[in-house]
Amino acid sequence: MKILGIVCSARKGGNTEILVKEALDSAVETGAQVELLSVAGKNISPCDGCGSCAKTGICHIKDDMQHIYKQLESADAIILGSPVYFCNVSAQAKAIMDRTFAFLPGMKLKGKVAASILAVRRVGAGQTRNLLYDYFMVHGMIPVRGAIGYGREKGDVKQGVGASLTLSALEEARIVGTDIVYMVQQLSKP
Repeated sequence: MKILGIVCSARKGGNTEILVKEALDSAVETGAQVELLSVAGKNISPCDGCGSCAKTGICHIKDDMQHIYKQLESADAIILGSPVYFCNVSAQAKAIMDRTFAFLPGMKLKGKVAASILAVRRVGAGQTRNLLYDYFMVHGMIPVRGAIGYGREKGDVKQGVGASLTLSALEEARIVGTDIVYMVQQLSKP
C-alpha cells in the first residue's frame, strides 16, 4: 500500500508540511509505504483550458506536473495538504487540482482513498475542506476524515488546536494517517 502526501505550500517546512509528515509517519507505523511530495520550488503551470486532454487523457503542458501524474496514478491513497489562503486552497493546490482534469476521461483517480490536511491561521477551513472533498468526489475517490491545524507562524501547529473539540492539530493529522490505511485495507479485502 502506497500513500502519497502532497504538500501544496510554497513555504518549505511550514505548518502544512508538518501536518502532512505527521499523517505519513502515522501511516508508516500502521504498515504503509509513503511518499512525500512538496510542490515548493516546482514548476506547475495552471490549466490553459485547451480541452485536448478530454480527447487524449494526457495534458499537453510539459512541466513538473508530468511527474506528479505518475505519482498520483501509482498511489493507493492521497493526502492533499494545503494552507488556507483567503478561504481557499493555495494557488499550488488549485493548479494541481485543475491539471488533474486530464484524469477525468479515464477516471484514473477513481477508487483511491483521499484525505485533506489544512493549515489555517483563523478562518476558511470549513469551506476549503468542502471544496477538497467535492474535488475528491468528482474524481470518484473515497474520502476519509481530514485534519485542520491552526497556527500563524511556522511550527505553531505543533502546539495548536485542531478542528475537533478535544484533539490537537497533530493528533488529528495522526488519525488521518491511520484512517487512510484502514480504509485502503478495507477496500482491498475480497
